[in-house]
Amino acid sequence: MVDPGITIDRNAERLARLARGEAMQRARSRRNMRQAKRAGGRVVRAATVVAAIAFGLLFWGLIIGPIGTTVLVLAVLLGAMAAMSAAIWDGGNAVPDLRADAPASVLPAATDAWLDRQRRNLPALAAPQVDAISARLATLDTQLARVPTGDPVAQDLSRLLGKHLPELVERYTRIPSEQRARTIEADGRSLDATLVEGLKVVEAELGRASEALAASDRDAVRVQGKFLEARYKDGDPMA
Repeated sequence: MVDPGITIDRNAERLARLARGEAMQRARSRRNMRQAKRAGGRVVRAATVVAAIAFGLLFWGLIIGPIGTTVLVLAVLLGAMAAMSAAIWDGGNAVPDLRADAPASVLPAATDAWLDRQRRNLPALAAPQVDAISARLATLDTQLARVPTGDPVAQDLSRLLGKHLPELVERYTRIPSEQRARTIEADGRSLDATLVEGLKVVEAELGRASEALAASDRDAVRVQGKFLEARYKDGDPMA
């Protein structure tokens, strides 16, 4: 006979994997939406530049006089260069400002966007861990929206996301790439491995915070369920 405890643990692990997969999917969807938004902004800027140049040529031809071949060729070349520059330019979108004193409810989305911009500066070894953190943030984004600012878990998350995580990543990116490769810690780990271990700690702490935030709701469901069973299952509901 299978031990009920083992069955419960297996079911819990299965549910945790399903929840983690859904969170990963939400994180990927948010990242894809950000990329699509940036790409759309580039297209709009390029189209605006082309329209402005075309309007300028039309105005010149109607008000000032005929457009010569030289002016037309220069306008086309300058227009093509300007359109390419507008398409390449990222729009000057500011990197989200992560601060320890920021409300915890805004930090998951801001941290996710900030991490997405930091990916190019991080080693490939860190990519899976960044994805895992992004998945945790997708879950916490909905949880923290209902948590008061003074909640101890929310305050811990504010320090973690607004101070400790940015410090870890920013200090790593300040080190020249050639020095990162040849720097070996006393325990034999490279700086890349040390960074990944730090990100694992962050991801684990986010998981613990998510569990802590959900604990009160789980307890409330159990209490309410027992109340309903006692109130309505066997007895008179009007008693």
